[in-house]
Amino acid sequence: MKREKAVPWSTRCVLVLLVAGLASFSPGNCETFSFAVLADPHIDGNPEHEACLEAAVRWIINNRNFKDIELVFIVGDIAWGHSPGSSNVVVAKEILDELNDVGIPYVPLQGDNEVHSGFEEEFDYVFGEQYHYLSEIVENWQQAPTPVAAMYLQNFSFDYKGCHFVCPDFVARAPGQERGELHDFAGGSWPWFTNDIANCAKPKPENVVVLTHIGMFRTGVPEADQYLFTESDLLAITDFLSPYQDHVATNYAGHIHQNWYWPVPSSGEPIYDVYVTDETWYDARWPEPDDNEITVRWVRVNDSGSTVHYAQHTANAPIVPQTLPVATYAVLLLMVGCIAACGALRAAGHRA
Repeated sequence: MKREKAVPWSTRCVLVLLVAGLASFSPGNCETFSFAVLADPHIDGNPEHEACLEAAVRWIINNRNFKDIELVFIVGDIAWGHSPGSSNVVVAKEILDELNDVGIPYVPLQGDNEVHSGFEEEFDYVFGEQYHYLSEIVENWQQAPTPVAAMYLQNFSFDYKGCHFVCPDFVARAPGQERGELHDFAGGSWPWFTNDIANCAKPKPENVVVLTHIGMFRTGVPEADQYLFTESDLLAITDFLSPYQDHVATNYAGHIHQNWYWPVPSSGEPIYDVYVTDETWYDARWPEPDDNEITVRWVRVNDSGSTVHYAQHTANAPIVPQTLPVATYAVLLLMVGCIAACGALRAAGHRA
């Protein structure tokens, strides 16, 4: 009887790796994509803030393939004011445009600092180009017209790979007011938000993600709650979202310069979860003892099952030193080569 030739071990290993690779790309095991969240860059003329935002952007670019990062949200307090020869809003946009250049669209949200420094109109003008770009590359882009009642309320939403991202502008406009406000009037944020949530696509549970500058929660701690929502406004939010709790997964926010998790409500079955992201620079705020991190939140989305799942991660982006000129590298390489050659000659002399 003729014996069949045995399959070599190397071939078996290749076949095993191929099968494993195909299995990892099957619908039941595929994480669809990731998105990143940056908060409160505060590009206000401080060069350290610019360097920190550049470091956060560089970290995202360097990790985009390994972590599947396809979108970046900047949840407010991005930039305001002028530096010699330029607008700080333009400076921030130039840094963030590096994400567009490598194929990672970014989504800018307005914060209270842009509003209270008188820069919401400039924010609308400068980042209007980015909103137009987003409208061409994402599905079902919806944006409220501006201005309304002399306010540039930035309300917009879109669909991306099974998720519905909705970004209402709940920043208070009263001078010196740093808490959230619903803007419940014709053309305001609240009627726009409720209409968007009621009518958006809901193909699976937990597919709706809300992003705001100010987190939609209260802590019961006055030192924190003065920067959040009033009890009556939060009650309006939870009463409205309660019928949609199977679909509204999370609210991502910044504003209070912390990494916090808070279920809403804080007792009983939550309607949604709040994840607050710390700023992208070094700023210790109560109750933090210190803060030496450039925070990047990245969220891995998996919609392969019957429910959309989100895995939370935070990273500290290092500030990378400036790239050395090519001539400097050449000199350094020459020096290293000379040192190596001297070492080899010395070793040869000892052997002799």
